[in-house]
Amino acid sequence: MTKYSTEFKEAAVRKMMPPNAMPVRDVRQETGVTNVTLYKWRNEYRRKGIA
Repeated sequence: MTKYSTEFKEAAVRKMMPPNAMPVRDVRQETGVTNVTLYKWRNEYRRKGIA
């Protein structure tokens, strides 16, 4: 299992949120992180009120 830094996660989540609003599949292709993991990160940041 790969451990990603907080900065890496935040950068990926920011790409999926407005004003960028990149599709998850594009972020996946760019980062190599699975869709499931990206959705999980996005939901975590939304719950925390960060995204």
